[in-house]
Amino acid sequence: MRLNFSLFAILIPILFAPHAHAAVTSDTIVYLNDDAAGYLLHRTLRTDNTSYDFHVEKSVQLEDFYYISPNQHEWNTDGEEVNTLHFNQGHFSVIYAQPFGDRLVLGEDGVHTFTSSDGVPRANGHFGIWHHPENFTHLNYTWVLPARFEVIDYSSNRDGEWVQRTNTLSFYTDDVNDVTFRIRFRERDSDADGVVDRSDRCPDTASGVPVDALGCPLDSDADGVIDFIDQCADTAADARVDARGCELDSDADGVADRLDLCPQTAAGLPVNDQGCELDSDGDRVVDSQDQCPDTRANATVDRNGCELDGDKDGVVDGLDDCPSSTPMAAVDLHGCELDTDGDGVIDARDRCPGTVPAAKVDGLGCELDSDGDGVKDSADLCPDTVAGAKVDSNGCEPDSDADGVKDSADECPNTVSGAKVDARGCQLDSDGDGVKDSSDQCPNTAAGAKVDANGCELDSDADGVKDSADKCPNT
Repeated sequence: MRLNFSLFAILIPILFAPHAHAAVTSDTIVYLNDDAAGYLLHRTLRTDNTSYDFHVEKSVQLEDFYYISPNQHEWNTDGEEVNTLHFNQGHFSVIYAQPFGDRLVLGEDGVHTFTSSDGVPRANGHFGIWHHPENFTHLNYTWVLPARFEVIDYSSNRDGEWVQRTNTLSFYTDDVNDVTFRIRFRERDSDADGVVDRSDRCPDTASGVPVDALGCPLDSDADGVIDFIDQCADTAADARVDARGCELDSDADGVADRLDLCPQTAAGLPVNDQGCELDSDGDRVVDSQDQCPDTRANATVDRNGCELDGDKDGVVDGLDDCPSSTPMAAVDLHGCELDTDGDGVIDARDRCPGTVPAAKVDGLGCELDSDGDGVKDSADLCPDTVAGAKVDSNGCEPDSDADGVKDSADECPNTVSGAKVDARGCQLDSDGDGVKDSSDQCPNTAAGAKVDANGCELDSDADGVKDSADKCPNT
């Protein structure tokens, strides 16, 4: 690294005071530019000498000086390595600006490292800040940094006193020569977040909080709550969140307002994925109000979640095969009014509720009596009894003399037991003699013959010959 004379110029007295070693006091103030690429140097030298030459590197021209005192001076550019200001007195003060060049290195960590000299002696044997022929009696060296910079550390090859204030760093030493410095500084990062204050839009970030390139705490999901305290780091875009960075859930049902279709659910109620109260049976009546929580699918229900029972028979309409049952009537499992005797006539209308199984009944639930004899068909052994006829318990007309002819048709109602009768119920008279067979002792009397009470032909003269054959009837 080549030696730069601009910041620490060479001071050589041309004329000496009568004494061998004049007192030499050097005051240097380096004003660091805001961009840290250059500086403004204010150099003052006080001695007992009657003249001085102040040497600067060739890159410094007379117009680069902002201030020269005394104004009586000479500018000489004949030197191969330096330009020279000549003063005809032993003290002077100059101000000029210069870039640091390669003496200032900016590291990847943002630290600027200034090294005043590489320590390699020049041809005259001197290096760094030097004076010829004697040492500096007093050397004061100060850096003034912009407020946005801070000093990290510093060192010198000579012993002296360092004094650091808010934005200045000073070095005081006596009886020295060939002085070098190494100063490390960086832009301030007051909140130590890795972003310098100049670029930090959030200069008071808490310690340890990750930040973005602007020095503001990261908010990965852009919900306005920084990641460091965000308990819900993946909040959906544009979602409204609480102080924890979690989506608002106004009714505290576990479903964020953004997704909640029922944002005013009562506290403590279980909800579905849409934030609505559970309706386990899907009848559109929420469980908390559903008095019938196991309603069949697709059933029509009332406001209590119970299936409708239009006829109020206790059997819901969806299962009611008889949806118009008589109010208050007893019904079976199908919602139909009871028919206890199974005759097809409901009990409420059945005037004969104990009908025998399979019996035919009329509209009133009573067994039929087709012939109108007062005996039910199921018990009527004579189902075709003529109208008005008297019948027995079997529904049959009576046959008082047991001759096989019903009394209503029996012209001989008192036929003796066992006698054969004709269709009229009268005993038979096979030979037509006027004597019933049951009394006829001569059942084959010839037609027309006169007979006696026993049905035998008469024998009027008692001669043993029947009258019909007796040629002598008066024998």
